[in-house]
Order: sequence, then structure tokens, then C-alpha cells
Amino acid sequence: MQYRTINWEVLPNPLRPEEKTIGLLTLNRPEHLNAVDVTMRVELDVLLDEIRHQSHVRAIVITGAGRGFSAGGDLRSEAGPLGAGEPDFDMGNFGPYKELAHYFFNDLRHSVLQQCFRKFEDLEAITIAAINGPAVGIGLELCTLCDLRFASDRAKLGEVAVPAGFLPESGGARNLPKIVGVGRALELILTGRIIDATEAERIGLVERVIPHDKLIEEAMQFAGQVAANPYLSVRYAKQLVKHYWNMNRTDEGWGRELSAIKEITRTKDCQEGIRAFLGKRKPEFRGPYYDNSPF
Repeated sequence: MQYRTINWEVLPNPLRPEEKTIGLLTLNRPEHLNAVDVTMRVELDVLLDEIRHQSHVRAIVITGAGRGFSAGGDLRSEAGPLGAGEPDFDMGNFGPYKELAHYFFNDLRHSVLQQCFRKFEDLEAITIAAINGPAVGIGLELCTLCDLRFASDRAKLGEVAVPAGFLPESGGARNLPKIVGVGRALELILTGRIIDATEAERIGLVERVIPHDKLIEEAMQFAGQVAANPYLSVRYAKQLVKHYWNMNRTDEGWGRELSAIKEITRTKDCQEGIRAFLGKRKPEFRGPYYDNSPF
């Protein structure tokens, strides 16, 4: 399949050039700072099904094209389904079901993203995020799904959903506390504060900070080192670590996350957050359902 928003290559192991065992996955919307739109969600989902059948791929490096990893969800393309702008398709075709169609497409986009990220987390290959610049919102959540995170010294990281009227929707509320601790995770989630690579390393959010020009090279070298180890030893080591890590990763937990983000993205506060972002102004939150709501 030819992809428009991502790029996938299987490359030789730097330590064993005769073996093509390293995958390089690049988010490829550099003109939008690799923001995740609906097309990217679908393409990632399809690609991950392909990768699961490529057993020769032992390690995967994921990065972003251009100057950043990912700016998170693409609010410009998704404002319509969220009820905060005009959709890029003719909603008039739905007649009296127009509002229902809004809800359906909004819910569907969240379901596809969660399905995609669960597949990514369950890959047998070792996954390494090479964070080459900003990684915020969904972008940061994708990083937390990786087994390891290497950051460029230019990287900026943040979970910006809550101040924008959203919610971490792709495992962030589960993974971030496990990585940095509950208190630090809540502070980052509730404030939307952006941190640099140095702080990210200090709090354990990333394993290494690497000079920007050396990031991909070092990530590929590390991937090669892992891939050169005995296959079953690596696979079972990851399985055991992830088993204990994910002992509270249940379908109920994913379901609660999906239910919460569906409800939140139907609110006026969420719509106001999108309009404020698109208008480059500070949002004025007045309540989730009615403009005069005291709650």
C-alpha cells in the first residue's frame, strides 16, 4: 500500500549489514508538524497490521519528518466532526441525521486511534521513539507507548489536552504516571506545561538526550544492538516486562478512556478550545454543555 502521511522502511542492521531487521517508521506530514489527522490514523492502523506479519523486523525506530515528532491531533482537519467548524465533506447529505452524523464521525475517529495505538503497543518488536522536536498531545502519548524514548536536545514534550478542553485519549493517563510517577504526571496533564529534553531526562520520561544531528544514527545503532541479540530472548524479555507493566491494562480501562473522550469532545468547552486554538487566542471556558452553566 502506498502511504501519504507515513513512511515505512526496513533497513539493514548497522551492526550486521547483511540482515535487514530494523524498521524505520516516519510520521510524514512535516508541513503540519506531523499532526495526526484521520488519514494518518487509518494509514497507521493498516501499516501496523502489515508490521505484525513482518517477523524479521526485530526493532523499530519511530520519528517525525522535518523539525518535529508530532504536534498531536490535527484540530484544523477535525474541527468539523467535533462541531467547532465546518466539516470537509457535505453534511447536508445526512438530512435530519446531521447532528447524529457529527457524533458518529467524532466517536469513530477516537475508536480508530485507540485501536491503532493498542496495536502499536502490542508489537513484538522493540520500539524506540526518536523524538526529534516537539512531541505534544497524541504525539507524546505515542512516545509513551514505545519501549524506549531517545530525545534530541531540541525536543519539547507536553500533554496539552486538558487546558485545550480535551483529555488524554490514547493511553497517556495510564502510561505517563507509570513512567514519571503520579504526581509529576498529573502536574503535566493538568497544566499542559511543555518541558525540554533535559527535564524530560531528569524525570525519567526519556532514557537519553542526544545531539540533534546524531539522534537517528544513535537510535538506529541501539536498535541494531537489540536486534543482534537472540530473537527469543529479546521477545520474551519484552513480553515479561510488559506483562507486569500492563497488569492493570484492561479492556475496562480502555473503555473508560474512550467513553470519557467521547463525552468531552461533545461539549461546548471542547468546541471553544478548538476555536481558540484556530483563532490563536486564549479560550474562555464557560461550562461543558451550556454557555451559562455554573459547572
